[in-house]
Amino acid sequence: MSEINLSVAKSFLEVIHNGDDSKIQLLLDGAEDEARVFMNRADLIEWDSEVSSEPVPPSVQIGILLLLQAMYDATPDDAEKLRKAAEVKLMPYRIEMGV
Repeated sequence: MSEINLSVAKSFLEVIHNGDDSKIQLLLDGAEDEARVFMNRADLIEWDSEVSSEPVPPSVQIGILLLLQAMYDATPDDAEKLRKAAEVKLMPYRIEMGV
C-alpha cells in the first residue's frame, strides 16, 4: 500500500480517467520502493520530528512522483531528467551513505 494516495498521483500525472488505475498504482508502489532503496530507509514514514512533522516530507513526495512520472509517460530523455530531479529531492533524506 502506497503512502501517496492514488488520486494525488493521478492529479500529478494529469490523468482524469480510471483506465490506468492499476498500472499507476503498481508504478507508484515501485517508485516508493525505489525511493526507499535510494534513501536507504526501510520505511517512508519513520522521520525525525525535527526534520518534518509530515508523515512523508513534501520533498520526498515530489521525488516519488517524479519517479512515477518517469516510469508512466516520459520519453527516455525526459525520464532521465525526471530521475535526476527526483534524486535532488531525495538526496537530503538519504542516510548511512558512508564516507
